[in-house]
Amino acid sequence: MQENLIIGAMGHIDHGKTSLIAALNGFWGDSFAQEKERGITLDLSFSNLQEGEKNLSFIDVPGHEKLVKNMIAGAFGVDYAMLLIAANEGIMPQTLEHLKIAYLLGICDFIVVLSKCDLVDLDTIERLQGEVKELFGKFPSLRFQILKCSIHQPQSIQALKKVLFALPKKARQDLGFFRYYIDRVFVIKGAGCVVSGTLMDGDLSVGNKVWCAQLGRSLGIKNLQVHGQTKTIAQNGARVAINLSGVSHQELKRGDLLTKKGYLRGFDSIEVEICAFETIEHNSEVQLFLGSLRCAAHLLFLDKEKKFATLKTEIPIFGIFNEKFVLRDDKQTLGGGKILSPIVDPMKKSQKLKYLEFLSQGDFKGAFEILLYAHKKGFGLISATQRFGISQAMSLEIASQIPQCFVCARELIVYSKVARGIVQEAIFKILSKNPNALLSAVLLSQKQSWIAEEFAKSVLDEMLMNQKLNKADSFYVSPQNVLGLEASNAEKIEDYFYKTIYETLHNQEFQPIAPYNLYDLLDIDRQTGDSIFKRLTHERKIVRLNHKLFICSDVLTRLLELMRGIIKQEGYLDLGNFKAHLSLSRKYLIAYLDYLDSFQDIVNTDGKRTFK
Repeated sequence: MQENLIIGAMGHIDHGKTSLIAALNGFWGDSFAQEKERGITLDLSFSNLQEGEKNLSFIDVPGHEKLVKNMIAGAFGVDYAMLLIAANEGIMPQTLEHLKIAYLLGICDFIVVLSKCDLVDLDTIERLQGEVKELFGKFPSLRFQILKCSIHQPQSIQALKKVLFALPKKARQDLGFFRYYIDRVFVIKGAGCVVSGTLMDGDLSVGNKVWCAQLGRSLGIKNLQVHGQTKTIAQNGARVAINLSGVSHQELKRGDLLTKKGYLRGFDSIEVEICAFETIEHNSEVQLFLGSLRCAAHLLFLDKEKKFATLKTEIPIFGIFNEKFVLRDDKQTLGGGKILSPIVDPMKKSQKLKYLEFLSQGDFKGAFEILLYAHKKGFGLISATQRFGISQAMSLEIASQIPQCFVCARELIVYSKVARGIVQEAIFKILSKNPNALLSAVLLSQKQSWIAEEFAKSVLDEMLMNQKLNKADSFYVSPQNVLGLEASNAEKIEDYFYKTIYETLHNQEFQPIAPYNLYDLLDIDRQTGDSIFKRLTHERKIVRLNHKLFICSDVLTRLLELMRGIIKQEGYLDLGNFKAHLSLSRKYLIAYLDYLDSFQDIVNTDGKRTFK
């Protein structure tokens, strides 16, 4: 299996990034006429160098201060930073800014290349090495090594190659689904729309469907290329060109995200932890750089220390937990940070700060406890990977460690003791209105969608154990029910509701209640109710006119006599004269007229029914 490393060539303008890459692999990245004319890189350039099963992907980022936005777009997926510092110029403003940006994006390993060493003496090189060590001393979490180099000294290029190929592979997270930020969109004649980017968190295969988050639709993969070689599978961490079907190149842009459908949701508000290099005021307007995406945002601090903040963005952000970002204004890099809450939960500010602190520390058990308190009716774990960067299985395991909570593994919902109390109150309310209600987990879930059946059964069983309910066949009933129900008398239960449903329909005559509304009225679940309706229909005691309308057979006979009588008396029957005789809503009148049309002796001409 091929081992891929992505190396970002960074540094100040004219410090030799493009020339060095050309010396390493023969690729001169400046492809635009303006770039070649001016001798600077304006946008991202991509190339590679391969030796055996190891492939080095180079991203040459522009060094000009006005092109930092392009630099960030190329730096987000980098494994190692190759920071070039021209020996004849030393550390320059963009050297420092590129270092800061790499730090903010979580790039921890640097190969510092002192370029153009043939232009200076040894004392200058030694002094510059000291300055580099002093600079990196301000970022103690970063690891670095310094190499002297010149494109005119082949032995130094070979030494650099040796170092680069000796770099160990970075462990990349596997979220169980892929993410792919587009950094270029172009057209190839005969192939169509092609995009390029870095594949993160999963693999891709030809024939797969990908979901474009911004477009909200699925696209097909016709072809994959990794550094000019056609592949059927692209691996996590590779630079990949994707030939897409089902989309025009004009519909896509840098910053769009391709992923697997159903795994990420977008929001225009995210909660973050801030690392600031410059003073950032509350409610500042900033530029957010996330992956290859750039968008405007307002930053609202949540605490006096300015550690936590809400970013309100101009477009939905499909971020994930712990994803790194950069913040800039029109002139400089202000700072950055990491996403803590890509899905914002409504809660009090004091709760929110505790919640974000737990997330910052990676204490998911503490974070879940806050969510349980904030969400009285339970909170879901279906988006655990996006929200917490962990699998659903792991999130269930963490939730199960919280005392006095109920974890519904099938529905991926966690309920607190408070939620249990709310369900109990709902049960008592049902029984106070209808002491003969047949309670079941299915019924409670149908009445209130937030109650999972598994949780409802747990509450019912607890109330049964505490003698607040009795069991009648598969149902739970009030101890005060008037049916005299005992443990196993399903036949008696069905007979009671058979009679009740029929009497209710009969009493309502021409305006019978819809089945689901009747189930709610009698507090029986749909399965039981449907079974009784089927029995009544089979026995021809009721007639089904449409999906929601059942009428007693003898009532329908009287209705047909009335309708035929109107035709005999007035010569026709339509909606107007029918309503004059029977003041019902249109839904009933139309259903009855449609039923009349099924008789062979009736003719419907433009809405008027007559006899043949």
